[in-house]
Amino acid sequence: MDFEDVVRRRRMVREFSDRPLDPEVVGRIIRNAQRGPSSGFTQGFDFVVFDGTTDVERFWQAVPHLQPRQAASAPLVIVPVANSSAYVETYRNRPEVGREVADDFPVPYWFTDTGCAVMLMLLTAVDAGLGAFWFSVAPTSKEVPAFCAALGIPEGFHPVGAIAIGHPGTAEAASSVEARRQSAQSRRDPSQRVHRGHW
Repeated sequence: MDFEDVVRRRRMVREFSDRPLDPEVVGRIIRNAQRGPSSGFTQGFDFVVFDGTTDVERFWQAVPHLQPRQAASAPLVIVPVANSSAYVETYRNRPEVGREVADDFPVPYWFTDTGCAVMLMLLTAVDAGLGAFWFSVAPTSKEVPAFCAALGIPEGFHPVGAIAIGHPGTAEAASSVEARRQSAQSRRDPSQRVHRGHW
């Protein structure tokens, strides 16, 4: 698929068929996620992958507050996890920078870099003819520790959401053309957000 087509077709899909995914496609989604930029080449992100019915059901058990379960039939769920301590270690070893704690960073690069990885997964899914839904794993920050404990995510690691991936359900596939048309009409005009040279 042409890159411009991939970008235009990317949208949130909330209904999936239960058709399993080709393992090679799953592998490509994960490999491509690691091709994004990362500050200091830290690569401070990990992925908790739930592939197949049994694994995916364990994920949904860890997020009981998500009712009704949007995208529950998706055969693949990936939880990208940011690691702030990896960036502290990277820059602690650079005396010219001297960042000793996460609060010293002008931008939380662990989140921006993980966000880049997420976008690469979303675009790879579209390129493979799949749909994807990027959503939060907790309504507020106080629910995150329970989610991490349920999935064995170590302390200090930050799940930034989850991505459900699969073949779009019948209704989603039928509405995709109209959804793209409406999306194009409703997006903010670039003239309202692009500031050239100054704000």
